[in-house]
Amino acid sequence: MRIAAPTALPCPPGLLWLKGAGPAPEGDKTPEATPQDADTKRAPRQLVCARCAHRITSDAHRTTAAGAHTHDKVNPFGLTFRFGCFSRAEGCAVEGTPTLENSWFAGYTWQYALCAACAAHLGWFFAGEGSFFGLILDRLIEPS
Repeated sequence: MRIAAPTALPCPPGLLWLKGAGPAPEGDKTPEATPQDADTKRAPRQLVCARCAHRITSDAHRTTAAGAHTHDKVNPFGLTFRFGCFSRAEGCAVEGTPTLENSWFAGYTWQYALCAACAAHLGWFFAGEGSFFGLILDRLIEPS
């Protein structure tokens, strides 16, 4: 999938390369779904871009990769990213050529995931046996 490149990336491009950093922290598993009464079900929590408030995804699209929803990974420049896995992120534009180089998930290619409204770097789109978005959690907020 190719989306027109933004006029300027919000971070220097070299800082966005990925590298494996070991397993996710223990106890960071997505809880099993539990049956709820229709009266107690809440609407999915919406998540928006922290920079521009563009709708990105919702917690209804939370998923797991390598057994966990949340991952802490370090890129080759030593920057640590905490990101959550989401099956859908309609508010993201996927940019760049898919690559296996420095992927945090064996057998998965990655591309940049940018806010479709302001081009802020929000994470990565991973594709392999399945696909998912790894979205940097402190770059997403709930709308006010």
